[in-house]
Amino acid sequence: MIRRGEVYWVDFRNTIGAEIRKVRPAVVVSDDLHNDNMRTVTVAPLSSLNGPVQPHEAAVPEGLIGDGRASRVKTHQLRAVDKKRLGSKLGELPLGAMADVDASLRIHLSL
Repeated sequence: MIRRGEVYWVDFRNTIGAEIRKVRPAVVVSDDLHNDNMRTVTVAPLSSLNGPVQPHEAAVPEGLIGDGRASRVKTHQLRAVDKKRLGSKLGELPLGAMADVDASLRIHLSL
């Protein structure tokens, strides 16, 4: 079962323009009811942490997921993906980091 806050490798290939691309980690941001009943999940991709974190991003401190490097969740690059695009699970963001993701989502979506 896929849960909100979990981080997976996601295949973002076959994109155009400024869309996030390649296979990279992403955090599941859709709610668990959706994740249990639909063929898609909504994810926000992660990228390396170079430079300051913008309001439409959330910082992930080093050591929390994947290879342990600090990264950023790019909430402005939300994407619904078929579950077939998910690869292996890298971990799960702790509640504090997910609170930062939620705050960034509220800014990006004007909620």
